[in-house]
Amino acid sequence: MNGGTLRQLEYFVAAVETGTVSAAAVRCQASQAAVSAALNDLERALGMQLLVRRPAKGVTVTGGGQSVLPIARRMLADAAELADLAAAEHGEVAGRLRIACTIALSPRVLPLLAALLTVRYPRVELDVTDGLATDVQEWARAGVADACLLYRRQLGEGLDARTVCVVEPYAVLAADHPLADRDDLALEELSGEQLIIVRAAESSRVIEALMEDAGVVPHAGWAFSNPETVRAMVAHGLGYSVFSGRPSGTEAFDGRRVAYVRVRDRVAPNEVVLAVPRGQRPNARLDALWKLLGEPELQAAFG
Repeated sequence: MNGGTLRQLEYFVAAVETGTVSAAAVRCQASQAAVSAALNDLERALGMQLLVRRPAKGVTVTGGGQSVLPIARRMLADAAELADLAAAEHGEVAGRLRIACTIALSPRVLPLLAALLTVRYPRVELDVTDGLATDVQEWARAGVADACLLYRRQLGEGLDARTVCVVEPYAVLAADHPLADRDDLALEELSGEQLIIVRAAESSRVIEALMEDAGVVPHAGWAFSNPETVRAMVAHGLGYSVFSGRPSGTEAFDGRRVAYVRVRDRVAPNEVVLAVPRGQRPNARLDALWKLLGEPELQAAFG
């Protein structure tokens, strides 16, 4: 290819996304020297500096590099699509699949999804990560992730989403809470207790909307970045929380337990969605992912 090879473009994109040449080498399963030499060759071929490389400080993308980056990603995506077409001729699903998932869902879903996908589609190179809802959506928009999993009520602009499953809200209580053995409850019954939530803006908005639907003004309490911290605080009897869906585990990190009680208020249920950048072309890997998400095992994992 005139102006740089696909391998050089792959190294360039990896260096930008990981922040260092060494991390790009690990991702691309190449030596650091090979990646560094390929980046030099790419810059010479294009006649422009793409990256500023500082020892122990990683890489910074130049203005020219910012212009080249989306083109490089498109070219790599087109090359992957060609590989998909060739593999499809032999009834195979192959290539790289990058999935980002919110931290509220990732412990429930990613281990099982990764295990099933690697067995069913061994030629797929799976890359999974998690983060806040804003993060995973930005990764998808920027082309860093092929798809992201999140709740519909967290969904922003620029993405097309399909519903994976509908999830009902559950109150999270300490295992010895007086209401813990109930099949369901009204949120008004907990209004005098402290509500502990996940701090992220998207998560807090979901809870606020749910409380508004139920006509309840909660006694606002602490907020934490990690959902597991929320669950641990609840397990100690320091308040309650509300989760979308019911995780399978009831034990907090210190061994104390929580109980999940269905919320019976007439509130709009939430949905888990698979979101991709608007206008993204379908491919065999995303089709395989969509089919796996419909499997009973994974549907149960969402709660």
